Amino acid sequence: MIQSVAAFTKYFDGIRRRTNNYIQAIPGHQVDWSPKAKELTCGDIVRHLAAAEKMFVGAAVNRHWHYLGHDQSLASSLDEVMAHLESCHAEALSALQALNDEDLYQPRPTLNGPPVKAWRLLMAMVEHEVHHRSQLAVYLALLGSTPPQIYGLEIDEVIALSSKMD
Repeated sequence: MIQSVAAFTKYFDGIRRRTNNYIQAIPGHQVDWSPKAKELTCGDIVRHLAAAEKMFVGAAVNRHWHYLGHDQSLASSLDEVMAHLESCHAEALSALQALNDEDLYQPRPTLNGPPVKAWRLLMAMVEHEVHHRSQLAVYLALLGSTPPQIYGLEIDEVIALSSKMD
């Protein structure tokens, strides 16, 4: 459970930093690539993360759900997509600062169910981002790129290092 807005912000900064590693690994000429028709492209995923962050924070802070969309017209090149994500992230963090720690425990409306506490919406945002980060990892593999290691170690290194600890 989230205890404070400051603690959540610090936690989410780490989540976003790792997500950015995956976004930066997208080959620039593949920003519009998707594995099949009607699937999100690499760029769509990043634009979707931007819109979703603002949506979740808006619901937590203002009790209002609004999805801005992930259309290519918002940002097209990889550099533009990354700048768009950063801009939306800054706006969301600024809005989040208006939330008092006590507000984290207050109910907020959901889109399709009973109200939940604001901190749960923020954690849902984290889960949503991790889901799409994993999607980007698969896309990168399908493109023939090696996805970044989330904590910097390959599985063989984890096995070797953990066996030394036994």
